[in-house]
Amino acid sequence: MAVTTRERYEELIRDLEKHDYKYYVLAQPEISDEHYDELYRELLDIEKQHPNWVTSSSPSKRVGGRPAEGFVTVRHTRPMMSLANTYSFAEVQEFEERVRRELGLEKVHYTCEPKLDGVAVTLHYKQGRFHLGVTRGDGRQGDDITANLRTVRGIPLEVRDGPGVQQDFEVRGEVVMNRKDFVELSEKREEQGQTPFANPRNATAGSLKLLNPQEVRKRKLRLWVYELLIEGDWVGDRQDERLVALEKMHFPVVQPWTVAETVHEIDAFWSGLAAERSEFPHDMDGVVVKVADRRMREELGTTAKTPRWAMAYKFRAQKATTLLREITHQVGRTGAVTPVAELEPVQLAGSTIKRATLHNEEEIQRLGIGPNIQVVLEKAGDVIPKVTGRAPGEPKGVYEPPHSCPECGEPLLKPEGEVIRRCINVACPAMLRGRLKHFVSRGAMDIDGVGAMTVDLLVDHKLVEDPGDLYFITYEQAANLPGFAEVSARKLVQGIEASKDAGLERLIFALGVRYVGSGVARVLARKFGHLDELADAIIKPKLLQTLVADDLSSTEQGRAAMEELTKIDEIGPRIAESLVEFFSRPRNLTVIEKLRKAGVNFGKRHGDAGEKGPSAPLAGTRIVLTGSLDSMSRQEATERLEALGANVTSSVSSRTDYVVAGEAAGAKLTKAQKLDVKILREPAFLDKLSEWESAGKA
Repeated sequence: MAVTTRERYEELIRDLEKHDYKYYVLAQPEISDEHYDELYRELLDIEKQHPNWVTSSSPSKRVGGRPAEGFVTVRHTRPMMSLANTYSFAEVQEFEERVRRELGLEKVHYTCEPKLDGVAVTLHYKQGRFHLGVTRGDGRQGDDITANLRTVRGIPLEVRDGPGVQQDFEVRGEVVMNRKDFVELSEKREEQGQTPFANPRNATAGSLKLLNPQEVRKRKLRLWVYELLIEGDWVGDRQDERLVALEKMHFPVVQPWTVAETVHEIDAFWSGLAAERSEFPHDMDGVVVKVADRRMREELGTTAKTPRWAMAYKFRAQKATTLLREITHQVGRTGAVTPVAELEPVQLAGSTIKRATLHNEEEIQRLGIGPNIQVVLEKAGDVIPKVTGRAPGEPKGVYEPPHSCPECGEPLLKPEGEVIRRCINVACPAMLRGRLKHFVSRGAMDIDGVGAMTVDLLVDHKLVEDPGDLYFITYEQAANLPGFAEVSARKLVQGIEASKDAGLERLIFALGVRYVGSGVARVLARKFGHLDELADAIIKPKLLQTLVADDLSSTEQGRAAMEELTKIDEIGPRIAESLVEFFSRPRNLTVIEKLRKAGVNFGKRHGDAGEKGPSAPLAGTRIVLTGSLDSMSRQEATERLEALGANVTSSVSSRTDYVVAGEAAGAKLTKAQKLDVKILREPAFLDKLSEWESAGKA
């Protein structure tokens, strides 16, 4: 049945809303800018034909994405509007002719500036000092990311000279990540088993959403500015004057920029920048053309979404066609198996491309590609090579996904509803270094004397093939490692020995079961008390000595175990399935047996002496911690509460008894207020804690 215009219109609204969410909120775009622009233009064409269909929920009435959770929302002094854009010189001519016609002038001056591919922000200064930094958000209001922006190099924290220094002023610009820094970040994320960002723009967006400014600092973000306002209005009479003023105020102004008088001068600047774009350290995706004169801007006005005095003249993506020789597979730290296109070498955007990511098998099926066909290659953000489809006239390719790990040969797991196949063998060589670094880390077994470099040495010298082997390293073996002397060898062996008493919670977390973070590990340790009891809940009767060979998740026994696990607070179906999969693999149980043989503390069985019973002061009490406390760390607060029998959870619900709210408490505090949960600020919490601990000693 043919789709009606109204149905297509509603479909476009849904698609654009989805892509807005993926781009602005999740920073995980699914389609290219050109494809998005095509969908948006189609929507505008339909709305032009049927204006009575348009409502306030249309994407055409919204500038950008919703503010992210966890930040305070701030309203802009003047809306931060989106720009109309084009890839066509003819449409730039139409824009320039319209501007002259509406102003009744033969000549208009324009500024031409690089359109940086980053995240738009506005910076507020009071008496010359940086006071507030806000994202564009939905154009009317954005997120307060002042603490994060303070870590961005190039942002002056104090401005001593220039317009507005003795009063409030505002500077607008774009935060970007240089390509070199983006490549380093991508490599690091892949080493850690995390999904790499699609391009520098999305890495920048993801970085600015981090709640820890210290982590933002590591991302090496940069700022380039292009607007100056006082009391919400443009400074000076012309845009080029503002750019010069910003340069004198020591702000990093977008470069290069120029003033143009004709559409041909605009096009010449665009052509020159397009030819040199790969030489710049950061991404740019076009040229922003602005009417320079302030009064002319006011006369031209704006639409609901865009200024009528500016537009973006965008570059087209750089593409090439080459032969896809074969599809290989690489295994990340978490066991994620990623298909990789092995290509006939081809020149693209100034470099030779031999390999490109294919993300997952569903993406391969969507593109219809396979070995020995010609494919179209594109550099996303001019950095990451990406296969975008088959060359014209090429038949659909055939692809057979792997069923066993290319590194260790163990069967791969593809959880229902996921697109990635995974190896969950804890001893898989491809994951070994990452698994070991996680196992010895501070939040896990916290082994003093074993850091990342030591792990690499142990693996390189074949002293460990899985985490269990750590506990059988001798002093003599350690002393023979390069760079190790008597003291460092003794420290390593003593640190490993001391970690045997880390406790069940840390041990469960250290095993690296997917989706089992420190909070879930704490819940499981409290529930089961001993690692064998957790295993017994999955494998019945106890089979830690009699290793099973089959995947339990699809068996009646496995389904029953998952059902029981999901009855535990904080344990959902995804976590339960991951636990069943982990404990059903013989190689994983072999590692557990090594840990048992080494004397690692597996916890206390229920009924053992010393267990906290229902008489504990906070037995059955549910408490959520949010924000930061001055008097103690979150970890210390959690341990003290749990010692009193409290159930410290990560999510607020109607069953929560208390929410302890420290500084910068966010969405959890808001939810607690809506649910009328009792909230304890730090002074009241300290009083209560003292009261509860006194009761526990009585």
